[in-house]
Amino acid sequence: MHTPISGVPDGTHPSRVEGAGARSQTGDVSRRKLLSNAGLVTLGGMMMSAAGSTSRARAGSANSAGEPVTLIVDAGARGRAIPRDFAGLSFEVGPLRSGNAGVPGYFFSAANTELVTLFRNAGINNLRVGGGSVDQQIPVGTGSDGYTGVDHLFEFAAAAGANVIYSVRLHNPSSKPLPTLMSDNAKAVQYISQRYDRLVSSYSIGNEPDWHSFHIGDPAIYETTPDVPGTAYPSYLTQWRRFADAIQELVPDARFSGPDTGNYGTRGGVPYVTYTPDAATGVSWTEQFAVDDGGSGRIKDTTQHHYVGGSPLSTTAEQAIDNMLSAEWVEDTDLGTQPAGAESATYVPYPWFYTHIVAPTLAAGLPCRLTEANDYLTGIPGASDAFASALWTLDYLHWWAARGVSGVNFHNKQWLYTDTITPALGSYTPEPSSCRAPGCGNYRVSPKGYGIKAFDLGARGEVKPVRVAKPPAVNVTAYAVGRGRDLYVTLINKTYGAGAANVRATIVTGEFRPSEAASITLTAGEPGDPSSQSATVGGAPITNDAPWQGRWTPLSLDGQGRIAVTVQATTATVVRIHR
Repeated sequence: MHTPISGVPDGTHPSRVEGAGARSQTGDVSRRKLLSNAGLVTLGGMMMSAAGSTSRARAGSANSAGEPVTLIVDAGARGRAIPRDFAGLSFEVGPLRSGNAGVPGYFFSAANTELVTLFRNAGINNLRVGGGSVDQQIPVGTGSDGYTGVDHLFEFAAAAGANVIYSVRLHNPSSKPLPTLMSDNAKAVQYISQRYDRLVSSYSIGNEPDWHSFHIGDPAIYETTPDVPGTAYPSYLTQWRRFADAIQELVPDARFSGPDTGNYGTRGGVPYVTYTPDAATGVSWTEQFAVDDGGSGRIKDTTQHHYVGGSPLSTTAEQAIDNMLSAEWVEDTDLGTQPAGAESATYVPYPWFYTHIVAPTLAAGLPCRLTEANDYLTGIPGASDAFASALWTLDYLHWWAARGVSGVNFHNKQWLYTDTITPALGSYTPEPSSCRAPGCGNYRVSPKGYGIKAFDLGARGEVKPVRVAKPPAVNVTAYAVGRGRDLYVTLINKTYGAGAANVRATIVTGEFRPSEAASITLTAGEPGDPSSQSATVGGAPITNDAPWQGRWTPLSLDGQGRIAVTVQATTATVVRIHR
């Protein structure tokens, strides 16, 4: 998440800084026409929904027996294996301090058994620590608590079974210079490497350096053309390499990720993603970074941030739910606005983001991870923290896994409406963030955590292609993942309200001859209600004090290798098939 660096008050929203590009500005964007015909649609391991512009478009006439959908899975095709730590969370550096955000003691600690249990139960296997605050705090190890917060962090990660992306500071303003910043970072990485190397995914240097505000005050990172952020990239790369080199002098085998860029969108019809050297002729910093340092052998992942709905502005909870479950986010190839109007929010659909930033970066030969992602910046109460976010999360994870990214980290700044892990409902206020006495506790996963759990259950293996035939107005997406004798098919039914439509799906697996099958369902605590703040997977909640108790339900085979399953409106089902 973007945190202003210099000259901008803390807490200022990115979209309200410097007229900050397309996170809040519409520009002259267009929206493509939605698919209008039924048919077989294949793309990697997913099905494009062809569902029209809203999940509620089918007013009133839901087929109680289920709309017919056929899925043909090519289980024999080889696809990209989904990493174990694909699904993760991202936090600011504040939790490394005792008492941060109303937490008694250290939030990340092996002694915080509630948090350990939630990570394990939900299948959260990657933990990024950084965010905008990493470029505002003194380097770890230089304060009165030394490396205590780091020790607690990695002891927690070991207990939770999570890999860590650890960030160090890059920004060094002349107004408050840190003369030993580079060497302090190197010492911190050396300390971590000597003790916790097996838990480290990568080290990241700085956060969102492509924003104009990052280029204010630090004499080492500057725009050669004033107010053209892309022209700061060469000086950024030079400084990044100096910091990385200093770290590798002490830790020669250190692996890095970067550049953790976060500015994207359009302005006046021209891509405004701080392209370098400029918006009209350049490429994204993420792509250029992959090209420039990709051959060094020290980059594990290129990293990029993505908040699909951008700044909420005046978006209501009802509108946000409709947006999050809409076909536009999944299918549109141009940026658009939801809802229509002067205060409408600009959204950045997955295909646009993939085409303009992620795909070129992957083509440069390096993996790409979305280290900060969410539905909206800061979130919308009643939507970002509601069951709609569970279906959105599950779909978002599978969509990007099908396109070869190495992972997604949902940002969990304490405490916002978009958070996956929060204190108990009613014990805190998201804005301003605070917990009532005696402090934060009784931690829980929001519905987003249930979406991560459903993904974890159905993402074990390689992505498999899926062909889908369905009525054009039924907003359903589908994905397949397989390994050895097991195949997993995930169906997400995003219809709700007046447009609710159950789906009766037939799964055909070709040469993959099933001997048995079972399903597990992700559903709201109040079935069919996308605004519900509770959820279950396999009929069980995700608790902080005991293992998850969800159950798979056996399915019947039809004798010809086909499997039939009903997916209720506003739910998702994972089908496990064994041969």
